[in-house]
Amino acid sequence: MSYRFNIGVFLAIAFAFSATLSAQTSSIEGHVVGTNGQPLRDAEIRFEQKGRQISPIIDRTDLNGHYTATLPRGLYKMSLTEHGTVRAFITVKATGKNSRIDFDLRPSAEKKIRHYVWVGGETGSHLPGHWVEAGIRASPSPTP
Repeated sequence: MSYRFNIGVFLAIAFAFSATLSAQTSSIEGHVVGTNGQPLRDAEIRFEQKGRQISPIIDRTDLNGHYTATLPRGLYKMSLTEHGTVRAFITVKATGKNSRIDFDLRPSAEKKIRHYVWVGGETGSHLPGHWVEAGIRASPSPTP
């Protein structure tokens, strides 16, 4: 009976130790979508701990644009590099919980928004005002 008890105690201690160890690390995973809307392959995901206590942790995206990294607790600068050019970076805090961080490098919808300005009718003219796209010069009204 004491033999079974010792195995049970050993397994309980091992389980508690593994739970403590996993609470000291964070698993971060995600997907990267390139500018063309397709998964970005072979992009470098780099984690540099603030204070440089450990060496940078580097992963590469697979054919589906997926990456995974396990980080000790701490504050990190996370950067996404494509062909030697940093495309995005953020600050990440590894707290012992698992996280998901996705990157979408497609142009945002805001870049497709057009801005218009109301231009009133000229003085002495019976022509009403009109909208003009900002950044584009309106052609001057023909003079009689």
